[in-house]
Amino acid sequence: MDIRQFVIEGLGHISALVADEAQGVAAVVDPRRDVDVYLQAAAERGWKITHVIETHLHNDYLSGGRELAATTGASHIIGAGAELAHDHAPIRDGETLDVGSLRFRAIDTPGHTPEHVAYAVADRSRADDPMVLFSGGSLLVGAVGRTDLLGAENAEPYARHMFESLHQRLLAHEDYVELLPTHGGGSLCSKDIASTPRSTVGFERRHNGLLAIADIADFVRALLDGQPSYPRYFSRMRPINQAGPPPLGGIPGARPLTQDEVASLLAGEAMAIDLRSPGQYLVAHLPGALSLPAGSSFGTWLGWIVPHDRPLVLVLDDAGQWDDAIRQALRIGYDDVRGYLHGGMREWQSHGRPIEASGGATVGELRHWLEAGSERNGSRPLVLDVRQRDEYERAHVPGALHIMAGDLPERLAELPHDRPIATICTVGYRSSVAAGLLRREGFRDVTWISGGVPAWRAAGYPVEQG
Repeated sequence: MDIRQFVIEGLGHISALVADEAQGVAAVVDPRRDVDVYLQAAAERGWKITHVIETHLHNDYLSGGRELAATTGASHIIGAGAELAHDHAPIRDGETLDVGSLRFRAIDTPGHTPEHVAYAVADRSRADDPMVLFSGGSLLVGAVGRTDLLGAENAEPYARHMFESLHQRLLAHEDYVELLPTHGGGSLCSKDIASTPRSTVGFERRHNGLLAIADIADFVRALLDGQPSYPRYFSRMRPINQAGPPPLGGIPGARPLTQDEVASLLAGEAMAIDLRSPGQYLVAHLPGALSLPAGSSFGTWLGWIVPHDRPLVLVLDDAGQWDDAIRQALRIGYDDVRGYLHGGMREWQSHGRPIEASGGATVGELRHWLEAGSERNGSRPLVLDVRQRDEYERAHVPGALHIMAGDLPERLAELPHDRPIATICTVGYRSSVAAGLLRREGFRDVTWISGGVPAWRAAGYPVEQG
């Protein structure tokens, strides 16, 4: 048995290509939408992909299962409870399938989702005992999958199902069985997930704190308490995955747009998304553009604050950023990316096109504004802390208002238009996102604070907790 994992940082997604090397056949477990990575890896090794296997209907990304099965002719396997609306082979608890000498046995493990299935895999060229457990979104490395993604009313009953799935089904395996989950570090499908993409049943049995809780009521409370906020796009993923994501047929190549094309698009329904650094965005950006700096979190924030039904125009540092940006967009269903501004902001400005600039400040300047009697534009600034709730509770600038950046679109009415607003986070990414969003929504005096709360504390300035 040969297993290769594919990790998407930021999204916290882990998929796997697992093969019987001797027979040259392979399966892909929980594939992402940009399936070319599996096709290339299999081709390099001379393997034929015969099965596409999924653990559940995903809430955090669009599945590549349908497209990969259609491209390769593989059988698409998922738990019968998923009730996909396209061609697939439903599998039920205890049923098996073979990939060469590798035998996958389905294990109903409801909790993270009601139709969730894990797979125990045995290499029958050696023994019938399982060697590997693909646990999907149930048992994770250092954590357990959250159970509140399908509504608050389901959170507690699903958590009770999760407790039973863990203790009656998954922990029944031997300590040496390797654990390969689908959700890893960075995923918002639970809290406190470790960064390593694999573990063993025995290690988790000994060191995963949630597994040590013997009382089911205590387990439910511990699992549900302190789960992070999750992006709005999550609500769209499950129904699209059930219906079947539209086929891509490949990853679109770079699409440079002329200045006139960009101006025309922005005069209509299109939105500009600026992937440059917060500092570059601060100096000059397209009118109405949102700041979503390139990096592993780009897709998450795109899905959090950008409407999914608007055409998008990207502003890049260089064309080399296109491939990663378009992949992150496609993974969460943002298919209408028209292209990127050819020549970037420098070319745009050299032709006298309209721009906007933003305010930025250091923590020292913020401290000065907040001191007794200090004013800016006639009033003291409102400090808006846009981190997650637990981060805010640990330490924040005294008097800061907390609204997590992803929640801003629904909570704009709580903010004043007649006071300066200073957005702050940990390093500057989320506060830049928030500042750009506020300016687009008509808040004119918005300042992005560089360095964030850590810099504030390092300077010796006071903080509040709770």
